[in-house]
Amino acid sequence: MTRLIPFVALVGCLGTPVCAQSAPPAHPGVIVVQMVERVPYGIAFDPIRVHAQPRDTVRFVQAGRMPHNVEFKSIPAATDLGELRLGPMLTSVGQTYDVVIDARFPPGKYVYVCSPHEVLGMAGIIYVDESR
Repeated sequence: MTRLIPFVALVGCLGTPVCAQSAPPAHPGVIVVQMVERVPYGIAFDPIRVHAQPRDTVRFVQAGRMPHNVEFKSIPAATDLGELRLGPMLTSVGQTYDVVIDARFPPGKYVYVCSPHEVLGMAGIIYVDESR
């Protein structure tokens, strides 16, 4: 009987706000985009399209032998990415470039290219979705 009392108290409490649990807050994530050279498709970002939310990090990883960078070419109107508009040249395998989706990234479509390989079609898209 003494074991049953705490159980009954817990069951009775489950419907009350004191015992109710809310979902944990969503945490920012890291979205990895590889900069690759593949046969037969050539030079590419992999994946080509990603969806991100505020506070996420899009991590570009140099996975090829040729130098690559990230240059935003098409962004939502009235958006100012400042120094993020053109990222550094990554020249060694394993180098990374992180883009944090912060207040500079209102929801919308962000098209980016690798500057030296844009003519070869090396481009990708970040879709910034509504806040969490």
